[in-house]
Amino acid sequence: MTKNTITIKDIAREAGVSPALVSFVMSNNSAGSAIYRVSDDTSRKVLEVARRHNYKPNNSARALRSGRTNTIGVVLSDVANPFFAELARYMENHAYKYDYSVIIASTDENPEKEKRVIQVLLDKGVDGLIIVPCAGADDIINEIATEGINAVLLDREVEGVELDSFILDNNEAARDITERLISKGASHIDMVSYSMDITNARQREEGYMDAMRRAGLEDVINIHRIAHNNYEGVSDYVRQAKERGVDGFVMATNTLSSLVISSIFKQGYKVPEDFRLACFDRNPLYDIYGKGIIYVSQPIREFAEKAVDSIIEKVRGQGRPGAVRTVLKPIINE
Repeated sequence: MTKNTITIKDIAREAGVSPALVSFVMSNNSAGSAIYRVSDDTSRKVLEVARRHNYKPNNSARALRSGRTNTIGVVLSDVANPFFAELARYMENHAYKYDYSVIIASTDENPEKEKRVIQVLLDKGVDGLIIVPCAGADDIINEIATEGINAVLLDREVEGVELDSFILDNNEAARDITERLISKGASHIDMVSYSMDITNARQREEGYMDAMRRAGLEDVINIHRIAHNNYEGVSDYVRQAKERGVDGFVMATNTLSSLVISSIFKQGYKVPEDFRLACFDRNPLYDIYGKGIIYVSQPIREFAEKAVDSIIEKVRGQGRPGAVRTVLKPIINE
């Protein structure tokens, strides 16, 4: 048996469509029914190119018979991040109850990598996708929604996309922890966030600013944004913040919490004497300061199980019509 010498990308290029659209056509053709919404003209064009080159999709016999592989693709932004690692574990456990397996991919906040891993998962014939969208990948997310693939968004949203989403009430969470810092005596609070345009970070920034305005502290609102994976200069920033009179930090993510807390510790500052801190997610570094840090616990297990339930319902044709936005409540710890 000879291997295919033509790829989905080759077919897409010749047919003048995207690789994802070719995957949808091939899945429909293998299943013998319209799993994904693709026009008849487009399907004919793609299948004609595939026949001309004798292309045969590399799908399992089970998928060819049923149109399903009992697999879910999970696209995370950073599988090394404790939040996403725990999400993945809960999703694996919950999917197992449905006799499903998950295939996990990590994008490292790279939109080109996100597009590639989504394409790989589609090529493998996954029945659905759970996606943490990264900045700059709106086009592939839009295409997935438009073409009717079973998919849900997790932790973040993409504006205008008709897909179910499961997110934290980020605005409320950031507003709450900022207000608690203020109630404990902090009056010059900076927020440390990311420079990339992701919805959960922007929502947390809005919550921080709202709390500062309510307290009459709008004149000292300051958001210090850091590029993902470019963490040089954090120690300089912390020192300069101290010189400006900053007495509190709100950190938008667990990774940023680790960076700021490590810098505070290395420079000999104390918590809460020099800085009061509010963070997202539990972090082992908090133990250095006992109960001196306020942090948000996200309902990770609920996130994971609701996302898996939603995908399984869609695969079985039981999903609710339209895009459903589910907002989960934060838990505040002091």
